This record gives sequence, C-alpha cells and structure tokens, in this order.
Amino acid sequence: MKTLNAKLKQQLADLQVLRDEYLTRIDSLLMANKQLVTEKEELTSTNQNLTKNLETTVATASVLKSEYIKVESFKRKGSGKYTETALAKRTHKLSICFDVLDNKIAKTGEKTVYLKITEPGGKPMGNKSTGSASFKTASGEEVMYAASSTLTYTGVKQNVCMNYEEQEDKMFPPGTYMIEVYIDGNLSGAGTCVLR
Repeated sequence: MKTLNAKLKQQLADLQVLRDEYLTRIDSLLMANKQLVTEKEELTSTNQNLTKNLETTVATASVLKSEYIKVESFKRKGSGKYTETALAKRTHKLSICFDVLDNKIAKTGEKTVYLKITEPGGKPMGNKSTGSASFKTASGEEVMYAASSTLTYTGVKQNVCMNYEEQEDKMFPPGTYMIEVYIDGNLSGAGTCVLR
C-alpha cells in the first residue's frame, strides 16, 4: 500500500509538473497569438491604405488629357451657311477642336465630353435651346456647360470637334474667351480664344 501510495504521489507530482509546463506553454501561445493578431490588424490597415492610395493614383493617372485646343468663330449667312469670322459682333457659332491624348491606364469606352465656355466678363455661356445645362465635376462642383458630346475612347489619340451656337438675337461680346474641356467630370484641358 505504501508503494502504491508513493507511486500515486509521484504520478501526481509528475502530472503537476506537466500541468505547469502546459500552462506556461498556453500562456506563451496566447501571447504569441495576441501579437500575431495585432500584426495582422496593422498589416490589414497598411494594405487598405496602400490600396486606397493606389486607387487614387490610378484614378488620377486615368484622367484623359486634351491639348491643341483650336477655336474657330463663324457667322451665319442668310442662306444658313457659315463662314469664318474674327469679329465678335458677327459671330454666331464657335467650333472647338482638340486632341484627346492616348492613355494606357484609362478605361476605353463611352466618355461624356463637356465644353465650358466663359465670356470675357467671367459669365459661363450656355443656351438651353441648343442643349446647354450643368454637370457635376469629379470634385462635386456644379458647372454650366455650353455643349456636350459622347466620345468612344479607344485608348489612342483622337481628334474631337464640338460646336456651340448662340441664339439669333444674342451676340458674342468682344474679348478673351476661356475654353475648358471636361471628360467624365474631370478637367481635361483648357485654352483661350480672342474675338475682336
């Protein structure tokens, strides 16, 4: 009986040592797990920030740019045909042509092009009877446009021409006109035109 009792005491002591070792291991594993959870949260946050920054960079890089904005002014003859003029008082129509540059990052497909024309006095031009209205820019600003068009963008440089025509009774005032081209709500390019 004494040997059995001593044997049981020894087994109990061994089990207590094992229990203490396992408790120490469990504490160690819990601390390691807590550290891993913290590292995972930090990495997830960093990944989300990098993804957001990349999306912003791609969105900025995918904005289509325009250049070589050329403006021609026309007067309307009695026959309804148009001839070029440089005089503001004779101008009835502006024809604006520009190049949309190639962009390997921008998505191809249908793009809405808005033409904003600002008079020498700073007032935006627009004629609701010829399709003028307003749109929201990418930054949320409400902007009046003189003309709009749809562009089927293919990823390569394209020439685009748009027209703006005033009503019969309204004349263009002389001075410098600011021409702004917006594509899908983003400012794509700008230029000026002087009518004498």
